[in-house]
Amino acid sequence: MPDTVPVAFPLVRSRLLSQFPHIVFGMSTRQGAANGEPYGFNLGFHVGDDPARVEERLRRFLDALGLAPDEIAFMDQVHGDRIAIAEEPGEYPACDALATRVPHLGLAVRVADCVPVVLYAPGENLVAAIHAGWRGTAAHIAAKTVAQLCETYGLQASDFCAYIGPGAAACCYEVGADIAALFPAAVLRPLDNGGAMLDLHAANARQLADAGLHAENIDADPLCTVHNEALFHSHRRDGETAGRMLAVIAIQEETE
Repeated sequence: MPDTVPVAFPLVRSRLLSQFPHIVFGMSTRQGAANGEPYGFNLGFHVGDDPARVEERLRRFLDALGLAPDEIAFMDQVHGDRIAIAEEPGEYPACDALATRVPHLGLAVRVADCVPVVLYAPGENLVAAIHAGWRGTAAHIAAKTVAQLCETYGLQASDFCAYIGPGAAACCYEVGADIAALFPAAVLRPLDNGGAMLDLHAANARQLADAGLHAENIDADPLCTVHNEALFHSHRRDGETAGRMLAVIAIQEETE
């Protein structure tokens, strides 16, 4: 059954993106569910939570952004580097990045340690949402999304602004030597066991800068989903009992 007592919930915002009136962006946290809910403010349907409760939370979250559930494009996230163009709401199969120029069409990415990356090209009616775990980051999915959008729409990488949201940070993200070998030393802190602590935020920021985004147009949020237990869901911390957060970006209205 849906939650019967509404509870206030915080939204993660971007100071960089908040300056643009033609888009809306927000990311949920685990806070906001009724007392005693085992999954907290979970927005994932595949973790064992009551679907009716998830639907009600989703409605509340989207309402705070000025959107409705039937205005959202979701990804069937597979930890790859496929990019899709969204023209209408619904689920897009086997992709980890969505882009659109359609006003009031929200692009959603579900996370619980992987990094959400959102892009906006001011004045171009173009937004994108990207799911970047270590696999997607190793495949340079954020930079590939920028490159594909530049080719498709005749833009320059410097036209884009980017927000890199909360995810498993270097303080809590240990990887083995095989995974560490996929990343440059600048985003790793080596460990005595041959592995390393991986900084996904720095890795994505570096890739976006190398792709041509201006440094001042990259907003990398340092918050760690693993470390901040009261605020965020974390699969690495909680395993199969972890809920999911949702990050959504949409064009509010057409620009001239």
